[in-house]
Amino acid sequence: MNRRAFTLIELMIVVVIIGILSSIAIPKFTSIKEQTNEAACRCNMRALGSAEALYYAQHNLFTSVGNLSSSGVMRNAHLLECPTAGIRYVVILENDTYRIPCTSGAADHGSMDDGLSSW
Repeated sequence: MNRRAFTLIELMIVVVIIGILSSIAIPKFTSIKEQTNEAACRCNMRALGSAEALYYAQHNLFTSVGNLSSSGVMRNAHLLECPTAGIRYVVILENDTYRIPCTSGAADHGSMDDGLSSW
């Protein structure tokens, strides 16, 4: 009777190799997900900044996120939120300028200031 099968040692070696590979790969995937969330957050802030520029061109003043939605300049502005923390964006109006910050917990994704990226 000549039966071929894996020995216990061979199976243990395969399990150890899979464990080593997963310990290398999982942190890498986590950091890539964080980078994509940060890029999505910045993209959202840029879109809001562009909408502010369009609103300013039409009305000669900056406005809040709610007014961007209701005026039709950017209908989904009130729905945009940081993908990391789920915090909705707020336009901070100061004199004749605006600022759109995103501070989601420990990670500061920067802000948009008068249409210029400041990160």
